Amino acid sequence: MARPRIRDYFQQDLDQNQNITPKQRAILQASLDLFAEKGFDQTSTSDIAQRAGVAEGTVYRRYKTKAALRDAVLAPIAAKIVPILASDFSEDELHRRYPSLQAFLTAVVNDRMQFVQNNLKELKVIFEMAAFDATRRERILSQIAPQMVQQVGSVLDQLKADKLMVDWPNDLIIQTLLSQVFGYIARLMMGFPGTSFDRERTYLIAVLTKVLTPGENDQLEID
Repeated sequence: MARPRIRDYFQQDLDQNQNITPKQRAILQASLDLFAEKGFDQTSTSDIAQRAGVAEGTVYRRYKTKAALRDAVLAPIAAKIVPILASDFSEDELHRRYPSLQAFLTAVVNDRMQFVQNNLKELKVIFEMAAFDATRRERILSQIAPQMVQQVGSVLDQLKADKLMVDWPNDLIIQTLLSQVFGYIARLMMGFPGTSFDRERTYLIAVLTKVLTPGENDQLEID
């Protein structure tokens, strides 16, 4: 069965929000769809009104500027939906005992990169926002990391106990994983030449395996 995507959770969040009207729901859903399809700059309030089935004046009455509309769309996605989905590992991944660090990283990288592929257009909207708003970017990251630590912490502990992974704090390991995955997302968003799913997956797994493989000097010395 297909796993829920950002759009699915966004629609669910709108349906459960009792503080907005049906017209606002239609406007917000149309905005996300159009921002994802055309980009924020290329989407007009006229486009949004037409997709939502409302008058353009209705859009302006509810949201004074297009930026305010963008913020209304992205707020629940950044605060709730992305952190949930970014750490939404399958039960099999969470309860498997991995025979090697590479096996674990292959499973994690494949899963998270598939998440990126499935939500690429919506993630592009979020990336464009976060790239120019350090506060919002830090807020998103600060919500994703604890979710992932909670989800995969026991797996990391087992890998460390089996001497398959560096004995670092789990939050630092998660930070290392996230930095590499977000680097891949950035390459996709910026349209770097040569960026492909298989190529990036291979490099991500290789880099993370090298960084997280235990060695004689893997203990961190903190003053």
